[in-house]
Amino acid sequence: PAVRPSPTAGTALRYAARPVEPATHDFYGGHRLGDNLFSESLVCLNAATGERVWHFQIVHHGIWDYDPPAAPILRDITVEGRPIKAVVQVTKQGFAFVFDRVTGEPVWPIEERPVPQSDVPGERSSPTQPFPTKPAPFESQGVTENDLIDFTPDLRAEAVEIMNRYKIGPLYTPPVLAEGKPGSPLGTLMLPGYGGGANWPGAAFDPETGVLYIPSRTMIMSASVGIPDRARSNLDYSRDPTTVPAGPRGLPLGKPPWSSITAIDLNTGDHLWRIPNGAAPETVQEHPDLQGLGLDFAQMGSMGRPGVLVTRTLLIA
Repeated sequence: PAVRPSPTAGTALRYAARPVEPATHDFYGGHRLGDNLFSESLVCLNAATGERVWHFQIVHHGIWDYDPPAAPILRDITVEGRPIKAVVQVTKQGFAFVFDRVTGEPVWPIEERPVPQSDVPGERSSPTQPFPTKPAPFESQGVTENDLIDFTPDLRAEAVEIMNRYKIGPLYTPPVLAEGKPGSPLGTLMLPGYGGGANWPGAAFDPETGVLYIPSRTMIMSASVGIPDRARSNLDYSRDPTTVPAGPRGLPLGKPPWSSITAIDLNTGDHLWRIPNGAAPETVQEHPDLQGLGLDFAQMGSMGRPGVLVTRTLLIA
């Protein structure tokens, strides 16, 4: 068939693409059953009239604080010879969602896949969540033993012992109810955590090469709910204050790199490269258990969350 550009290609759309926060509460939704439109959605509005043109919900019935954290990127790309006026939304969970910004159609298929279900009383999590088939995730997703720190066998063993106090599983494993009983999990380990992945700084796009550069942070975090202070909330449950689980001997629980930059060709949806972003923090470099091991601290990532700026010849973080 003849190559068809997206409608109104080459003209000014005067559309505004808006990422929307999760509904209250970030980690419990027993009082807001259903998918909760337009929570955690990318919504395209006609800037002249305020009318909704299209929307896509990135997370159904969100209970992970996986709000779309950054402004979307509006850029034209060419996929298999077809010019597309695109919009890209990067996320905390390590996805880049790419749409035709005129029609709202995904540039590459997005699949609804089964995910683990919540056992918190009153909660009804969504049976599926949307997974882009392209680009591939730019972050590790879900927690396994392989994600734990492994500088030495002793540190790995301690990390496994810590992990076993928590619930683990693939991406979208729900938060648990922190009951405080012997043997009950302290929380659900999340990777990326809600403070990781791509966050407020967003990403940068080179319009001449069609390459998207995404700074992200690989951070294991914990999610759990408990009974709130009744003087402050009438919700059945709310977020437990525990967020970043302590790793062995004060080190991070997860292995490096702890922050990275990923380059993705948006004309093909393929990853080009991924590099650590900065050196390990001084607390890691000076840790007594890591001296004399020959570790390359410069390639561990800084745990920071910088923005990026792209020029014709440079990528600046």
